Amino acid sequence: MASIAIMIGGAVLNATTFIGGSHLAKYLGGDKTDTEHIRHDKALEKYKKDYQKYMESQRAFEQWKETQAQRSGISRQDFANTDEALKLYNQTHSPLPPNEPKFSDYYKPSSSQKFG
Repeated sequence: MASIAIMIGGAVLNATTFIGGSHLAKYLGGDKTDTEHIRHDKALEKYKKDYQKYMESQRAFEQWKETQAQRSGISRQDFANTDEALKLYNQTHSPLPPNEPKFSDYYKPSSSQKFG
């Protein structure tokens, strides 16, 4: 029972000390706390504004990435369609005739025959 009373008393003492300390600092600190509070609020407002701009740029970047991925998919499909069209064209049209054979491709005269 005594330990419960000590715990409750300690909690009340801590709360009183914390509240009293903050009030004492406010009154003894004077105008400094008000100017610091104003400066803190201005910095917080600027931070929120900059963070909102950052998040908007992040969203825009994510949308751009998604658009690029879609375009890439369309491009890949276009290339696949082109490849298929070229394969069909090659199947329907006869290939080019082979080059005319030349005797020089089959026989090279020796050096003695060239000078003789």
